[in-house]
Amino acid sequence: MRTICATLTVASLLTVALPPTAPAAPTQVSVRIEGRSETLFEGPILTEGHNVRASSDSGAPKAGRRCNGLNNGQNLAPGPTPTAASVDALALIGEDFDGRWYAEPFEDYFIKRWGPDAQDEGAGEFWGLAVNNVFTDVGGCQFQLDGGDEVLWVYDAFRGRPRLLLYPADYPGGALPSPVTVAVDQPLEVEVDSWGGFNEGQPPASPTRSTTAYVGAEVAPVATDGQGFEQVESGSPNAVLTGPGGTATVSFDETGWHRIKATAVDSQDREVAVRSNRLDVCVLPDPRCDTLPAEDLVRTPPPATEGEGGEGPGGGQSPVAGLVGQDATAPPDGRAGGRVRLQLPRLDRSRISRGLVGVSWRVLDPGVGVSGWMVSSKTLGRGGARYVARASGVSRTAATLRLPRGAAYRLRLTVTDALGRGSSAVIGVVQVPR
Repeated sequence: MRTICATLTVASLLTVALPPTAPAAPTQVSVRIEGRSETLFEGPILTEGHNVRASSDSGAPKAGRRCNGLNNGQNLAPGPTPTAASVDALALIGEDFDGRWYAEPFEDYFIKRWGPDAQDEGAGEFWGLAVNNVFTDVGGCQFQLDGGDEVLWVYDAFRGRPRLLLYPADYPGGALPSPVTVAVDQPLEVEVDSWGGFNEGQPPASPTRSTTAYVGAEVAPVATDGQGFEQVESGSPNAVLTGPGGTATVSFDETGWHRIKATAVDSQDREVAVRSNRLDVCVLPDPRCDTLPAEDLVRTPPPATEGEGGEGPGGGQSPVAGLVGQDATAPPDGRAGGRVRLQLPRLDRSRISRGLVGVSWRVLDPGVGVSGWMVSSKTLGRGGARYVARASGVSRTAATLRLPRGAAYRLRLTVTDALGRGSSAVIGVVQVPR
């Protein structure tokens, strides 16, 4: 177990309309937004304090509301803040936020929604903010971040649910390792701990107090869309439960990248703990291990749009965010801008009993050039299910997908060309038996 300083904060209230202040230099921080039923964003970004505007804030100035730590006189110089950083993170995946502005006495926003997940006042489910596992005692535009800080927004933060932490069992402490590498079928022991304190604004009284080992947490694969949303595949045949000491052993029978998270649910499938961080594992030997997944790369938010005060992301303009590695410039040789044309993809169901499905296709006309492709799946019969990425690449024209057992999936192939234009086609439906 590790000594962890944690705090929950009602990341509340925010600002008065003041003239915009020159932003500080971009700073690298980590942002994680744990939504109602899935993770909305998790990864490092470059950010700075800047103006923001909630979607329903019709009274905000054109430049948006100040959100750089100078709010309410909390700091002497502008800098990055949790709210501005999270607005940047969601702008990268085409999502926005909503909140209620409190000019007095906070000069801050009370956050009501991140992306698709709005608070439920009737059920008492509100958003809360923790920085470095400690709930803040001021709002997300007043609190100022340092480089390397970890921002965590939690949906339904004040129900008293413990927050889970997932790491390799032999992890010595400090910053969580990412990634972890193992060989095929090599056992990897992981540990799940929990923190349940509400030491708002400060670490616990005893600096030696450790988190508590969490017995009965499910460590399961995570499906990602390559940009932000993450869905834990609870009930997957590859999921394991933690035993005494909060430990469990996982292994992988296929090379390449694998993602896992820890969750805990009751008999009615309600989450009784806040989902853990994502642990990325690359199984060797595989050349893909030489390149980090898109979610682990440090991303820069869309550029600020020109306007009064230099609006930043979330300032009321539609964010422009493309796929990672996308080249939005026209090719220098002046080729025509025709789209990529493919032969209808084929499905190989010969290994469906193992949860493996093969997909192959042929490029009939590359148009201006292929910059990337992605095969994704959507679970049928599950309300609110989204397409999640299962495989991606640039030059290959085949992929093997691993799908959780006992469900039907609609498969989709998306190809992006060198001009950044994406074309999608439904491949078909597959049923993975139990």
